[in-house]
Amino acid sequence: MSDRLQNLLRQRALIQEHLAWLEREISQADGVPSLPPPANRPPQVAASTTTPALDPASEAEKILGRFQKDPSAVQTDTRRGCLLIVALALGITGLVAIVAYYFYGRHLGRWW
Repeated sequence: MSDRLQNLLRQRALIQEHLAWLEREISQADGVPSLPPPANRPPQVAASTTTPALDPASEAEKILGRFQKDPSAVQTDTRRGCLLIVALALGITGLVAIVAYYFYGRHLGRWW
C-alpha cells in the first residue's frame, strides 16, 4: 500500500472515531442513553516505518521558504511602484492644468 493511501485511511479512521464521539456527546446532552462504541472499528493503519520522522521546525521552514521573496526583488518592486505612482500623479496634475487652462482661456476669450 502506498504511503498516501495509508495516510488517507488513517485520517478516515480518526474522523470516524471523532464523529462517533460527537454522536455520543450529543445524545448525552439530549438525555438519550448513548449507544456503546461500535465493536467493528475500522482497522488502524500504522504509520509507515520507512518514512523519516518529521521535524516540525524543518516543516515550518519549508512552508515559509515557499512564500519568502528575495529582498532585492521586493526592493525593486517597491521602487517601481513608487515611480509609477509619482508618474501617474504628475500626469493627472498636468492633465488638470491643461484642462483648466483651456476652460479659463475660453471663458475669457483670449489665451494670454
